[in-house]
Amino acid sequence: MRFDNLDMNLIVALEAILRLRSVSAAAEELNLTQPALSRALGRLRQHFDDQIVVPLGRQMVPTEFGETLHGLARQLLEEMRVFVDMRAHFDPSTARREVSIIASDYVIRVFLAKAAQRLASVAPGVSLRFIGIDGPAEAMFEQTSVDFRIVPAMALMADHPSGKLFTDEFVCIAWEDNPHVRDGLDAETYLGLKHVTTAFGARGRDSHFERFLKDQKVNIEIAMSMPNFVLLPECVVGTPYLTTIHARMAAMLEASLPVRILPVPIAVPPVVEYLQWHNLRRHDSASQWIRQFLLQMAAEL
Repeated sequence: MRFDNLDMNLIVALEAILRLRSVSAAAEELNLTQPALSRALGRLRQHFDDQIVVPLGRQMVPTEFGETLHGLARQLLEEMRVFVDMRAHFDPSTARREVSIIASDYVIRVFLAKAAQRLASVAPGVSLRFIGIDGPAEAMFEQTSVDFRIVPAMALMADHPSGKLFTDEFVCIAWEDNPHVRDGLDAETYLGLKHVTTAFGARGRDSHFERFLKDQKVNIEIAMSMPNFVLLPECVVGTPYLTTIHARMAAMLEASLPVRILPVPIAVPPVVEYLQWHNLRRHDSASQWIRQFLLQMAAEL
């Protein structure tokens, strides 16, 4: 399709080249040959009368005008994705659609797994794809390539609407034979023992608990950092370590796991989980139905 003498397919190529700063990487992502994408870049340069990107070492660095084009191209593609997905009406009983949600394994286990069970009966043609929390996933959400994200309040994006799902408290987990907690757990013991904590993604993102510790300048010694929540209780078995997890997840621990659940002897504030959707999807009938479905499910927890 052409619009004012510009092939609109070139906008996709333009955004990929500017985002990845590489013609070859953009060609691989778009499943095109490198010569084909080089020709596309040539046509873009001719149309806009600017180099758009120039080589610098192994990268292609945007020109000043190229930086401007990148922001506009990204916005245009985001709006186009939403535009293509929109329907006048959404009938959950007949609709066929994949819904992608960024969420932690904790949220999947205590909430989304239950939502999926009910969704199977009321919207059998809707499939769910869960995506772990990391930088690339967040970028996909910003680009409207992901429908929703479920995150604690501290991780909400200011530019996009959200709705409160549920609140959870924290408890401490220790191996049942941990000699340090036979008579209970006080703050001095809690802070003096080593802990198993979480660190998400390659950059080691904090969860609500780790952020609280840093904000309050509470120092604990870390024995292990795990990439998810579900492994935390198993990692204290056979050790003198402690871990602090959500009460809803602790309630789902297998009875055979040799651990004790103890109150946290320091004032860890409850975590509030929110459902967030892209601002551009606020009028999409499918997005509206699914977010109301999830918010209603949370209200019944």
